[in-house]
Amino acid sequence: MAGIGFRLEKILSRNSYSNLLEGYAYSAIISAGPLLSTIFAIAVLMVIMPGNLIAGDIVIFRTLVVYIYGFSLISTSFAQMIITRFISDRIFMNDYKAIVPAFMGIVVLSLVFHAIIGSIAAWYLELDFGVCVTAVVLFLCIGVIWIAMIVLSAAKEFAWIAKSFAAGSILSIAAGYVLGKKMGLLGLISGFTIGQVVLVSLLIVQIFAEFEYRNRITFAFLPYFKRFTSLAFIATFYNFGIWADKFVFWFSPVTGERIHSYLHASTVYDVPVFIAYLLVVPSLAMFTIRVETDFYIHYKKFFLSILNKHPLSSLEERRGNIVKSLKLGMGRMIVLQGTITMFALFLAPKVFSYLGMASINLGVFQIAIMAAFLQVLLLTLLIVMLYFDFRIDALIMSAAFAICNLLFSMLSIRAGFSWYGYGYFFGCLVSLIGGYLLFDYRMKHLIYYTFVSQRIIVHSDAVGTA
Repeated sequence: MAGIGFRLEKILSRNSYSNLLEGYAYSAIISAGPLLSTIFAIAVLMVIMPGNLIAGDIVIFRTLVVYIYGFSLISTSFAQMIITRFISDRIFMNDYKAIVPAFMGIVVLSLVFHAIIGSIAAWYLELDFGVCVTAVVLFLCIGVIWIAMIVLSAAKEFAWIAKSFAAGSILSIAAGYVLGKKMGLLGLISGFTIGQVVLVSLLIVQIFAEFEYRNRITFAFLPYFKRFTSLAFIATFYNFGIWADKFVFWFSPVTGERIHSYLHASTVYDVPVFIAYLLVVPSLAMFTIRVETDFYIHYKKFFLSILNKHPLSSLEERRGNIVKSLKLGMGRMIVLQGTITMFALFLAPKVFSYLGMASINLGVFQIAIMAAFLQVLLLTLLIVMLYFDFRIDALIMSAAFAICNLLFSMLSIRAGFSWYGYGYFFGCLVSLIGGYLLFDYRMKHLIYYTFVSQRIIVHSDAVGTA
């Protein structure tokens, strides 16, 4: 994401409030486009759908879409960081023509895999055939979106990405409303899916427009699954951890409710947590446009110093600059998110009262917003770890996040409603502290680990540019 962050940073350099808003808006969409567009489309449809539509159909639609997004994120996890590493290597070698064929290869595998598991899941859904088929199509589309966003993190036309998500969301809302009025649940899910199909098409068009390619499909990335297996598990553990607390609350007899077939939800937990997610989007945007770009400059200088055989004192200085950059960037994120959190906590009682939500929802939201920010810090630390190829540390931290969030959420339900949300909070906190201690130790001995455990590859363009 550092590449697109540098391009977004140019917008901010124009020193006007409109450019500031423009830059952070683009960064937010690129960082959390699927989350923002989905929550926005569902929320609008819930408000504008006519009252004569069966209430149960609306709830089934909302729950089904959430399941599709959640499980598609987990199901694509095993390939996400593998394809990221493959594309990064190709960019490093200036082999941009390999990106599109690799993308098409992973899309083919994703479509086959998601078609199989989606069809099996739909078989047990106990809904009309048309609804099941449409749900599988939506499942396929969202799987492709997760992969496309990885490739587009290296794109130049970030404005097209934002416009694509806007177009997809608007079409999902319009088609969902029109078809929903006529066909009920089938119309809702079909209309929403039409918008997502258009979104996928626009993203793929952009990928083909951005990158030249030798051929249309290749599976050259497959050896990376063996070579970088740990990356696959890091992403899987982390993405499972994102949804672990939701699974616990959905299927607990105390907090969950059966919507239809195996579809469960938790009204006491879902809405507050998803609102909390929206409030940390500014921190994600800041990481992309400020923190990662500044860190990357010092990171690159450190390794260029090694390639150019600088003395130890120079390496130590540049290692220190990396640490200072991370501390400054994280401090800015904490200040920004702390301010947003304070305002949210202050206004939440009035907003929740206006929406007619119970006090228990307010309690969950208050702890969830703090937990969500810890998760952003966790994600930031995970990304920085992988810059230095600390894969074992990243694997330990992501596994701890998944396990702790799952176990602590179970314990929070047993402890009573006043503890709802604390499982998510402590799951993030414990894994973040553990990950930080590992990373802090590594950074203090960065030069040692760089020379002992890393294979430094000399790039012809790198030497002489420090």
